Amino acid sequence: MNEAEKRRRRFGLRPQLLLLLFLLNLVAAVAYSTLLYMIDRREIITGIDNKLRTAAHAVHEILPEDYHPRVHGPDSIAPAEFDRLQQTLSRFADRAGLVYVYTYMRIGRSIYTVSTSATPREEKAGTAVRYWTRYDTAPAKLYQGFADKRVRFDDYEDSFGSFRSIYMPIQAYDGRTYVVGADVELASLDRRLNQALRTSIIVGLAMFALSMIVGSLLISRIIGPLVRLTSYTRSIEERSFQSNEEELHAMRAISGARADEVGSLAEAMSGMIARLQRYLIEMEAATVARERVEGELSAARDIQLGMLPRQFPAFPERAEIDIHALLDPAKEVGGDLYNYGMIDENRMFFVIGDVSGKGVPAALFMAMTSTLFKAASMTSTSAAALMARVNSELARDNVANLFVTAFAGIIDLRDGHVEYSDAGHEAPFLVRADGSVSRLAKPEGMALGVFDDVDFESAAVRLEPGDSLVLFTDGVSEATAADEELFSVERISAALAELAHGHSAQSITTGLSDRVGLFVGTAPQFDDIAILVVQYRG
Repeated sequence: MNEAEKRRRRFGLRPQLLLLLFLLNLVAAVAYSTLLYMIDRREIITGIDNKLRTAAHAVHEILPEDYHPRVHGPDSIAPAEFDRLQQTLSRFADRAGLVYVYTYMRIGRSIYTVSTSATPREEKAGTAVRYWTRYDTAPAKLYQGFADKRVRFDDYEDSFGSFRSIYMPIQAYDGRTYVVGADVELASLDRRLNQALRTSIIVGLAMFALSMIVGSLLISRIIGPLVRLTSYTRSIEERSFQSNEEELHAMRAISGARADEVGSLAEAMSGMIARLQRYLIEMEAATVARERVEGELSAARDIQLGMLPRQFPAFPERAEIDIHALLDPAKEVGGDLYNYGMIDENRMFFVIGDVSGKGVPAALFMAMTSTLFKAASMTSTSAAALMARVNSELARDNVANLFVTAFAGIIDLRDGHVEYSDAGHEAPFLVRADGSVSRLAKPEGMALGVFDDVDFESAAVRLEPGDSLVLFTDGVSEATAADEELFSVERISAALAELAHGHSAQSITTGLSDRVGLFVGTAPQFDDIAILVVQYRG
């Protein structure tokens, strides 16, 4: 026996494969555990940052619009007003699972607290931060936020604890900047990251053990036929690859026992063909299922559009009003909506909205929202009451955590008086009969479906004969061309200025839609588009 044969027997194919399997499984387990941890870590931090960003926007909506413009010194805000605001922010922070929410203003080189929440412990102990408290240990990123007006996230530690925070600069209408912030404890973040690390390690070890067991079984199954195949191949080689009936009979026997090269190949091919046939059958079934889903989505689109009023002119018997709308979902179904209808003989309600998200969930939420607006409009005494009622219904069973921005109004057809309310939606354009175009001043309001105890404000405007209100969703203002440039509200204003004189509601709707289409060109549509034009004719 030569040295090569001795070496082959000492370290044969099975131990080589087992060693290779061990190394590959070890590398795969480590890589998988690392990747799983990085994904979990990114998702955890992203989720917390999204929560902080949403909280900052919510605080901005909660604060009165004129609060920060009135801040000029330690006596600018009455203690009673600050206490009420602190109680509101504290309730919000407690419900949202935050430690603090607050706003800062920078006067000279110092940063002062102008509104803030308080923890239950601070409220009980009377140690809550008061108005105009100077923040002596303000982190550098907070100063940077005041300097360049950019939103930042920061991990820092001060006398109040260790936090991950957001600093969101906002410019008040008097031109000054204040920063809205929100904090979560780093301890909770560290616990979640440590749990994610432990989970990834356990999963990696389980994956390694399972792979070794399964791999060992597979190697044993493979090595046996290979040993017999090697013996048969050597005998064929000794006979110079000549065969006879006895060899053919032996080959068939080996093929049946998975010990012959030809038999092994035939079996592998048989298995491959069987798998290919199963794959083709599965592909055919998947194609049929996809076509069925596409057909169902097409039917759902028709049903969804059928739920919205699409007969124009909407009220041919009423010469006082002209209304026209269009809805173009980005997918088969979408989340944009509009609706309108007569409340009584002289008043008509109208609404436009945009549901968060896309696809079927947004479409279902859109259908529910549109139906609620239609039903609630018949008994609501004002636009603000209409908003509050719909919001309460949406927030009650919002298991999908969706929300909808909306703008609703009630127009009196006798004198053109419009009372309206807003829920975080784009401000409509007011197109006067003389050709002037302006954005409608709207009250601040939170999106519908987030909290069920939100109060909404209302405002009013009077339309003269020939004036139009142009309501739209962000699919219009944020329509994106191939070079990623947005259509923008400035282009909307310019387009409406061209369409202002003597155009009907339908002409304004289709004209604005055509200009968006020309701007986008061949670029894919990323968001739903909805436009609603209410024109008062007097």
